[in-house]
Amino acid sequence: MDKIARIKQLVESSLDTSFGGDISIVDMVVLPTQEYNEETKEWVPNSHTIFLSVKKKDYPLKENINYYESEGNIVDSRKVTNMLEGLLGFEVCVDFC
Repeated sequence: MDKIARIKQLVESSLDTSFGGDISIVDMVVLPTQEYNEETKEWVPNSHTIFLSVKKKDYPLKENINYYESEGNIVDSRKVTNMLEGLLGFEVCVDFC
């Protein structure tokens, strides 16, 4: 399995584990990043950046129950970003659709 496919697999399983399957991935792009090496005067690979579009799965609302964002019905993109960056050590850009 190549490195990018493995990163994608880790992101998917991490989201499922951390958010109980409440988030589905719409699109994910993993790009290699580079840094300039002053000694060799060349750009060399050093890491990856993950661009992630996700959405919260819609569940049918129960009758006579109101759902509000303040009651935790929405997942903050910062939570997803911080969790993935802390786990993987890569820069992550998360967008909720």
